[in-house]
Amino acid sequence: MKNLIAFTAVFLIWTLLSLMLTGIDIPIPSSYIALIITTNAVFAFFSIFVQKLVIILYEVNVYEKPKTLFDYCFKYIAIITSGVNYHIQNLLNRLPLILNKLASVFFFIFLIFTGFGLMAVFN
Repeated sequence: MKNLIAFTAVFLIWTLLSLMLTGIDIPIPSSYIALIITTNAVFAFFSIFVQKLVIILYEVNVYEKPKTLFDYCFKYIAIITSGVNYHIQNLLNRLPLILNKLASVFFFIFLIFTGFGLMAVFN
């Protein structure tokens, strides 16, 4: 039951955040994707400097057994806001340091260009 309540609450919050993007002419289904790309870009930027911390933060929120309603909410928020970044950074973590940081920077730039490309479609 907590699982369903938390999922519904996070979905409603994410929808309210997405509705704010209708002011800049991004319709509601596409604004979900724009927010996901933007938040993953923020986490990708932090991953350039503190990659292990971002990976551990995601794992703690998603893979540990949730006990309270807020734990379930944090789980779904982490999946939405940094799920893509986690899986990419987990893959890049296996590379040597220089290649790791270079690929992390390219991934961040890729997300930025993807976000601007998505916004350019609607403006």
